[in-house]
Amino acid sequence: METSFFLTPAKNSTWIWGVGPIFNFPTASSSELGTGRWSAGPTAALVYSEGPWLNAILTYQLMSFAGNRERGSVNQTYIEPMISYSFESGWSVDCDPAITYDWTADRANAWTLPMGADIGKAFKMGSQDLSLQVGAYDLLKRPDDAPLWIIRVSVTFLFPSWH
Repeated sequence: METSFFLTPAKNSTWIWGVGPIFNFPTASSSELGTGRWSAGPTAALVYSEGPWLNAILTYQLMSFAGNRERGSVNQTYIEPMISYSFESGWSVDCDPAITYDWTADRANAWTLPMGADIGKAFKMGSQDLSLQVGAYDLLKRPDDAPLWIIRVSVTFLFPSWH
């Protein structure tokens, strides 16, 4: 489980930035699903939103500080650039590859570089606003034991106003 906190300026603008800490907790139910280490580090985001465009970059650096030492250290850089366009019909298309660099791996296996795209649709189910998104990404650069490609599906509950 990861959680981030961002300090941002109070005024609204087409450009929004934030900086803060990120924490990763060893909550995986299996050793294959997590690092077994407590990790933390800095995170930052820069977002541009104008009309139908949403463009952003999110980055963080995680370093382990506690947990199962037999599992090895965590020292990973994460960079997620995003470009997204939303149509008036509720459909959207975007590209937001999750790029990582593992500083503990040998150079040949350190990078994960996916490239692909997602399509999505915002809609109502009863009184609840939802967004469904499906994407496919080819791993152009990856560690030897990583998959060749990924498919991701997400459902997001939307709460557009809190009046």
